[in-house]
Amino acid sequence: MAARKGELPAGWTRYEGPLLTIWRVRYERIYGDGSAEHYADGMFVRDHRRPIAQWINYSAKAAVLVAPETPAGWPVQRFAIYYAPPGDGLEPVLTARHEWQPRGPRGSATDADAFAAAVEAAEQFLVAETAFGAIG
Repeated sequence: MAARKGELPAGWTRYEGPLLTIWRVRYERIYGDGSAEHYADGMFVRDHRRPIAQWINYSAKAAVLVAPETPAGWPVQRFAIYYAPPGDGLEPVLTARHEWQPRGPRGSATDADAFAAAVEAAEQFLVAETAFGAIG
């Protein structure tokens, strides 16, 4: 059964705790031990870049993450969406770019705008993928 707007599909819950270790473990399975240290200022290793949003499906052993993707010093910052499918792997979820310029002109998108849009896109991904039976 499909979720209503604003509701998560059955089995999925928002996880409000620290960064899940699944992200580092799966990234390093793909790219080698220690490789997560160098990706996006160590985002998958140290729980230091905020805001982030995570959803988890315990029964499917799957998760979704919204987190900063670009190094902190870059002039354009971006949130990315990552999917850890049941079993193994780590996939970026391709959507519109959820970005902002920290020194952008007044009235341009802010980090809060970009984060809210990325969270909405991640929840839409969960609904769509669950409806097609790919996850959960």
